[in-house]
Amino acid sequence: MQILKKFTDSKSAQIGLVVALGLSGVIFGYHRYEKQRQSRIILNENNPLASQNEFGQNRFLTEKGALQRWGQLIQGSISYKVDLLLKKGESYSGLVTLEFDLKNSLNDLYVDYRGQKVVSLYVNGNKINNLEWNGLFIRIPRELLSTAQKNRVNIQFDQNYAKDGCGLHGFIDKDGKQYLYSQCESYFTNRFFPCMDQPDLKAKLRFTAVCPKEWVVISNENADQNGLYNTNQVVNTIKGYQPEEIVQNQLQNLENADQYNFWVFNETKVLPTYLYAMVAGEYWSVQFQGEQDDVPQTIYCRESLKDHMMGLKDFIFEVTKKSMKFYESFFGVKYQFNKYDSVFVNEYNWGAMENPGCVTFNDMYVFKEKKPATSYTSFANTITHEMAHHWFGDYVTMKWWNDLWLNESYADFISHFCQENIQIESIKLSNIPVMFNQRKGWGYREDQMITTHPIAGQVINTEVAENIFDGITYSKGASVMKQLMCIMGADKFGQACGAYFKEFGWKNAVLQDLIDHLQKKFDNPDFTLSQWKQQWIETAGMNEIEPEWNQIDRSHEAKLTIFQRPALSQFPTLRIHKIKIGLFCDDGTIDCIDTVIKATEENVVIYNGSKGYRAILLNYEDQSFVKVLLDKESTKYFSQNLQSVKDILTRTLIYRALFDSVRDGKISSEEYVDFLLAQLPRENSDDILNSQLVYLQAAIGTMTPRRFKKNLGKRVFVFLLEQLIKVSKIPESENRLILLRNNLSLFAYDNSCIDDLLNWFQGQNQELQQIECTKDNKWAIVKLVHASKKYDNNPELRQQLLQQMLQVDNSDAATRAQLKCQALIANEQERVVLWQKFIDPNNKESTKLIAESMGGFNNERRYSLVEPYQDKFFEVLIQIFQTKSNDFSKTFYDYLFPITDDLASLCNKLEKLRTSIPQDLITLKISVDKSLDSVRRQVKQFECFCLQAKLATTQQQIIENEE
Repeated sequence: MQILKKFTDSKSAQIGLVVALGLSGVIFGYHRYEKQRQSRIILNENNPLASQNEFGQNRFLTEKGALQRWGQLIQGSISYKVDLLLKKGESYSGLVTLEFDLKNSLNDLYVDYRGQKVVSLYVNGNKINNLEWNGLFIRIPRELLSTAQKNRVNIQFDQNYAKDGCGLHGFIDKDGKQYLYSQCESYFTNRFFPCMDQPDLKAKLRFTAVCPKEWVVISNENADQNGLYNTNQVVNTIKGYQPEEIVQNQLQNLENADQYNFWVFNETKVLPTYLYAMVAGEYWSVQFQGEQDDVPQTIYCRESLKDHMMGLKDFIFEVTKKSMKFYESFFGVKYQFNKYDSVFVNEYNWGAMENPGCVTFNDMYVFKEKKPATSYTSFANTITHEMAHHWFGDYVTMKWWNDLWLNESYADFISHFCQENIQIESIKLSNIPVMFNQRKGWGYREDQMITTHPIAGQVINTEVAENIFDGITYSKGASVMKQLMCIMGADKFGQACGAYFKEFGWKNAVLQDLIDHLQKKFDNPDFTLSQWKQQWIETAGMNEIEPEWNQIDRSHEAKLTIFQRPALSQFPTLRIHKIKIGLFCDDGTIDCIDTVIKATEENVVIYNGSKGYRAILLNYEDQSFVKVLLDKESTKYFSQNLQSVKDILTRTLIYRALFDSVRDGKISSEEYVDFLLAQLPRENSDDILNSQLVYLQAAIGTMTPRRFKKNLGKRVFVFLLEQLIKVSKIPESENRLILLRNNLSLFAYDNSCIDDLLNWFQGQNQELQQIECTKDNKWAIVKLVHASKKYDNNPELRQQLLQQMLQVDNSDAATRAQLKCQALIANEQERVVLWQKFIDPNNKESTKLIAESMGGFNNERRYSLVEPYQDKFFEVLIQIFQTKSNDFSKTFYDYLFPITDDLASLCNKLEKLRTSIPQDLITLKISVDKSLDSVRRQVKQFECFCLQAKLATTQQQIIENEE
């Protein structure tokens, strides 16, 4: 799975519990697994584990419950047949046949289902008249189960299409066409259909689907047959494994049968439940016209996007084919599935999902306008990331969610490595090492928060699992894998992974299984991979390194001391780092020293000082995951001579070190802005320009007190405007022009900037009239006009602009923009109505659409209207997390979190809330802890601004003079 963002450990499961539950056969299978896991606690030890009955609560599946269920079943014996009746509208129904062999019948078995209704339940032909279902777990009575023959459980169920992207999601486009897609990771297959929803209960699955005849249906495997619905055909297909009563009951739900088709799919490979996929609707498609031995490829998207897809299809096919060939060669293991469909879906929560043979992508990647190279590079990385999962995750699967990193860390790293080793011809891409470094920023940020956790930490239940799809699992984990490849060498690394796949293909594996295979190819005498694993994979927190040297020492054996310390004192582990040290000369040349930093506070490196080096950069070439601090001499040199550093990645590392100083409250956001505005006109890399514009948004948006944002934002806006006009006259600068143009509106804090943009929209800006104002640019301007109080006295203009855009854009993007605009200008009574909609537990609207209204409702430019709802936010939070899905609840939290500069009051409210959070609301607790960390860091940033920024000190002097 690929995450777009941008923005957990109890003690090991106790073997004594296994014995107490009477699960003979479990101990041997899990003993090595448990013994090898020595990880920090993600949730602190005061948080309880589940109750004695691991299936007695209805919020999540516990690791202990999964362990119990795993021990009851004979692995390899499980299979599903799922027969779905998919209708247009809001709901669907289905039949599930679950078959398995049982080791013992000492305990009841449980099937997971979080849905609308369990209509009926049969166990080995016996109808259960008083079925027990607590909203998540269906009890299968042990007295009806058998160890002597294969067991069969039949379930008839009703379910609504999801509106939050989890389960089987339903979306109706502006043209009236309906589209469905499944999203099952991490613990959402049970919202699609009843199943035993844990990754180590791998099973084969066969889907059938009755659906409107204009729909196409896509799944992990090809359809064996499809055609007009015929009752006899359907009955003959499923009667062998479904009780006649529920077959007839199901078919009674079908009206106007001649309007439906019947699809039967081939059985899947042995897969974990979270990889089962079904997509249905009026999808448009285009097939890859490849060579005879190529794996079949098809692209699917909404009918309304087909024209835009035609401009991207060759790029998608090329990246898909070349990345598949690269992985096959690098691992020495062929692609294991029968096809590779790329399906682009709407209202998606992720970047993409690696369902084997049916990869789903967020259709925001179907670009409607020309984008900068960084956007296409990110898209290509998402493709290579999901392709990598067909080895790591799909072919070999983690046993439990504590090893999620085996999927995501590896895919995040190897996808960039793949991009560096394939040549894409259809579209020019960005510098891959620079893009990887930008991705690392996510990990750097999260690993310096109090909520950090080990890359492989224990996950006590599936709600914890939902919260580790983060910068630690993805970005830090990927960086650690890169470090390991640097230590081992690429060839040995690839060979070890290939051997791992060959041993564990179609099975589940744990951390130590991979380490064992890597160790066979690892010949470093200084440390073992067991030591490395303990430091890097099983302990939380990151290190920072800082050089100390005498710049005037010209001896041949000058001494450089590298100080290593934890970034957070709560996580004191020091680590081994294989790095390069860059030494910079006045003429711009760079010498390099390879070294290994030991896991100690001080490391001494001897270098030749006779060359008169002017600056030193640790972690040159970005091989390790470590925070790099600059010494004073190097900071001074780089600030004055950055343009003389020719290598793009090296400049990227220096820029990052400077930005870290702002984030740590050592220099003010104003100082950083002024430095960049002086430096960027000389910066010839569009990739660096892109990253620095992101940093500038963060520096002004979150690290600057509100009363100074207009001034600081205007500086950047004016700078971008000047640069935009300049590059518009240079034909070969199209990529930079797009970057500058698309970032203008992000810095329009001041009304004069909005006026400039509005004139551009209306064709009245003479300087910008030669530069296209695209549809996306215009929507951004319309939103700014709605947000600005200046235009409150001109509602006619707002309405005119909005209607003008709605006439030229009839897409779902226009719907979302309109919702935000309406919320931005809502009066007091309308805001009351909106708030009630946000907190209504029965609201069935799409979470993505509600988020647009929330974004307009809680907008910084409407601060006076936001303030009255800040206390209400804290009053309803617990109720929201108790009554709504996690995805909606997190959306509510993120979009409606109070906007204020009264950070002391905000901290108090968060701390008070934290003490009252029920123990099972894990997601809310983690969100609050992250907010507390961010707000406390923001306090330091604001204090630094007030002490060091000219804007603040000048204003203070004026106040003092007036007094």
